[in-house]
Amino acid sequence: MKIRFSSDKKIFSQHTDGVPYLSFDMLDELGVPNLFTTRYVSYDSDAKDGRKGLRLAVMDTDDIEEAAPFVIKNRDRLARQLGSSIDCECITDQKHTNYVHVVRPEDLGPDWPGEKPLHRQYVDGMVTDIPDVLLTVFGGDCPPVYIADPVRGAIGLVHAGWKGTLGRIPAVAVANMTVRFGCDPQDMYAAIGPGVCRDCYEMGNEIYDAFAEQWSTADADRILSRYPAVDADGREIPGGKYHLDLREANLLTLLRSGIPEEHIAVSNVCTKCNADMFYSYRSGHMENEQTAMMVNRFGGR
Repeated sequence: MKIRFSSDKKIFSQHTDGVPYLSFDMLDELGVPNLFTTRYVSYDSDAKDGRKGLRLAVMDTDDIEEAAPFVIKNRDRLARQLGSSIDCECITDQKHTNYVHVVRPEDLGPDWPGEKPLHRQYVDGMVTDIPDVLLTVFGGDCPPVYIADPVRGAIGLVHAGWKGTLGRIPAVAVANMTVRFGCDPQDMYAAIGPGVCRDCYEMGNEIYDAFAEQWSTADADRILSRYPAVDADGREIPGGKYHLDLREANLLTLLRSGIPEEHIAVSNVCTKCNADMFYSYRSGHMENEQTAMMVNRFGGR
């Protein structure tokens, strides 16, 4: 697959047998099945091309009764490529929050069509120490953050858009794993998945103000930079506009949560820079969403 990487450092392996996806080498080495999807339904490595249009999420424009069985079938196919199944999956009703759910056995399996149970509404992250549970989140330009503790046999997966990042959702997941499962952040590993890069993520002044207020001015200066910009009429905006670095912001949160830097992998793939490969809200291509998955294969405590 022809993906534009922002650096030469090898972070991912590419898988083209079945439904194509990327997986983090660090998590693979830990024995944690994981993936991040593309637009491709299938890919021919010899021809270096494939069929696009993968649909894994029900969108606002879909008829839920019609779309749900189709996307469930697609996700089950992906889950089986990780050695799991849709019956082991937990998803939530993502609304750009920093809420994290501790998975219960009754949460597993497809529950569409129909509204999510109250405890999984407005939730953008999940943690579990139940063996074989499959965690799934969706996103266009918002990166997922994968967390794994091989010592206590626990995993977490969060959807980290700018609002969740502002609310330090990776730290909320780490705290839940620490309190609920007895995890030590020093034992944890984390991976920040593909998402929009700083160069592509233009934001308003209010975003700088929000980070300066809830984090610090020094942090806001570190993760937001002024870029040249023009208005709708093509006129230059004095001072330009801010751009947000979601990767750096979530890395800071993980480090401050106590996870060692050498235990953290940071994606070098931008969804907007690769809009031909990935669905991207910022590029205007949101026919569907990417899916991030990981399976708890640690075997429990």
